[in-house]
Amino acid sequence: MENHPWQKRAKDAGLTQRALAKLLGRPEMTISRQLRGHWQSGIPKHVIAAIVAWDLMSEDQRKEWQRQMDDVPSSKE
Repeated sequence: MENHPWQKRAKDAGLTQRALAKLLGRPEMTISRQLRGHWQSGIPKHVIAAIVAWDLMSEDQRKEWQRQMDDVPSSKE
């Protein structure tokens, strides 16, 4: 991750782009572009909300969120 503000906040909270992509069901490259403000509309609010939520969660809550998302079938299945 580079040092764009939301990239830094995610990294500081221990949230990788790969993990964020998996939680949000989006390709990692899409998340990378969103965090860098690649689009003129800026960073999507759902991405910001996920980073804020992750930062507020305890380790157990984070693991539970990841576990539940692992149980969700991908749209490719």
